Amino acid sequence: MKKIFRILLLLILISSLALGQSNEPKHSILKSIILPGWGELSYKSNSGYIFIGAEAALWLGFAGLRYSGYIQNQDLISYAELNAGLIDYPDNNEFWADLGNFMSRDDHEEEMLENRTPQDIWNTDYQWEWDTEADLMVYENLFRKKELTLLTSEFIVTGMLVNRIASVVNVRYLKNKNMRLNAFAAPVKGGAYLQIGLSF
Repeated sequence: MKKIFRILLLLILISSLALGQSNEPKHSILKSIILPGWGELSYKSNSGYIFIGAEAALWLGFAGLRYSGYIQNQDLISYAELNAGLIDYPDNNEFWADLGNFMSRDDHEEEMLENRTPQDIWNTDYQWEWDTEADLMVYENLFRKKELTLLTSEFIVTGMLVNRIASVVNVRYLKNKNMRLNAFAAPVKGGAYLQIGLSF
């Protein structure tokens, strides 16, 4: 995920230099893809500030959730070290999930052998054994909260994509005031059918 966002930021920087600082409508669609609202500002439309504000809020939300997820993960590790005797662990999310599914590594190994999946047994270096079932339950709750936080941050990435699509559509409207939005809705079995079309 970090690598993807580094590439995205680098792309924005390079594109900004390539397109220059001109506010002319040139490359307005590309500008809206790079930074929603930038294309609108090329047409001197105040709607650009709305898209830029939404983009800033999305990035702040994403950064906040990722940082929160990092803190929750550190708490998770500390809790497992304190209550399960965990010393060494791999950089693998499946390991942390298994840590919440088994009282000990021995229990994990036993079930993997019963399921005939010995390849899924964790290395003997990664030993754990929970002091009580209550500790295991607390860990499960901490793990779920962390996963929910990270999942929510991924939904924000979807929001960034939607913001770009909306900005591109808006720029096309500013470019061609004759653009029309057509919508058709009809009930179908088990729900509804919605079709949206744009004509330029």
